[in-house]
Amino acid sequence: MRTAALLGAILLILFALFQDNPDQVASDVPMFDIRKVEVVGDLTYADRAALQRSYNQLLGRGLFNEPMAALKYIGEQPAWVESAKIRRVWPHTLRIEVHEHKPVAFWNNGKVITADGKIIAPATRPNLPLTRLSGPADTEAAVLDQFTLISQLLSTTSLRVAGLELEDRGAWNISFANGVSVKLGRDAVLERLQRFVAVYKSDLSGRIDRIASVDARYPHGVAVKWKAEQ
Repeated sequence: MRTAALLGAILLILFALFQDNPDQVASDVPMFDIRKVEVVGDLTYADRAALQRSYNQLLGRGLFNEPMAALKYIGEQPAWVESAKIRRVWPHTLRIEVHEHKPVAFWNNGKVITADGKIIAPATRPNLPLTRLSGPADTEAAVLDQFTLISQLLSTTSLRVAGLELEDRGAWNISFANGVSVKLGRDAVLERLQRFVAVYKSDLSGRIDRIASVDARYPHGVAVKWKAEQ
């Protein structure tokens, strides 16, 4: 009975102190130190071990000492990490839930465009069959939007976009996984692409290995350059 009463009194004192100065109590009382760090989440590209090492540096510190912003900052430094959700699990566990960026295309040299349109520059580019998008600085949103429209237009065909380029002067060029490249120019890009698709289906699909390039900038047709003409 006396033991229970004494324990209750100690807890009341700790509670009162914690209300007045939680950071000081958390650092002074051993029961509040960080003894375990958990990095959770489905990670394909982010380095879980590297994140674990970064957070392990906090072991032994007060569980409530580190500001939440600082804890999030540690987890969100790797390029592949979209967000890090921090949870303090009493009495001594720090749990970090990590969410990754989802890659949708490569951008220029070595960069990646994510599903939310952000450009990231990972230390190593993943070996994925993603479309290569390229263009001048600050045009990634426009190029990604154009790629989305083109993909929708081609959804009923066997053509898969391997690369889409926006030149400095505003002209568009597209290359397909089958090796065919098409110049689309600056204006009426989707209309010109539709014209190429029609010609491709009716006349070119069986002669892919002979095509060097296609120019779809003409108003009523396309010009095909055959490999023998090079």
